[in-house]
Amino acid sequence: MSDKDFTKDKDGLQKMRDLIEVPKVVMMASRLDKIPFSVCPMTLQSMDAQGDLWFFTSKESGLFKDVDYDNRVQIMCSDEEKQKYISIFGNATHIVDQEKVDELWNPLMRNWFDGKEDPNLVLLNVNMENAYYWDNQYNKLVSFFKLVKGAIPEQQPNMGDKGHIDLQDH
Repeated sequence: MSDKDFTKDKDGLQKMRDLIEVPKVVMMASRLDKIPFSVCPMTLQSMDAQGDLWFFTSKESGLFKDVDYDNRVQIMCSDEEKQKYISIFGNATHIVDQEKVDELWNPLMRNWFDGKEDPNLVLLNVNMENAYYWDNQYNKLVSFFKLVKGAIPEQQPNMGDKGHIDLQDH
């Protein structure tokens, strides 16, 4: 794998857009100050123009309380079919914005909420600071043959990219 690093002003947001498809179920870790930290599955609803990630959560959830205590979160994304993996560190904020709720709402959210007017419904906005990714542009079968080829002495296949994305404003 080759290493590639990006910054927010050097194609970092575009690289994140290329890696993340929304909506997408991700794992979000909170209370990073304690062991074991808390982890829960969340559906990523949107990545906006500024690169912020948007989720729905409940005011009664452990995640909501964790973010009140410490807003640092770690998000793990995995797309095994496309061989893309991302670990994102950022800061989460609770947002009450009915217009944004209307924009992001979809009927599947009724599994967790009593509609858009549910008093416990709140948006969670994550401002990404850093990410680390592994991106194999080749499918699994090609990857398998490249791995086999790599077992042959003096054959080093290109298995894709990995790298760091610094998304902080400098």
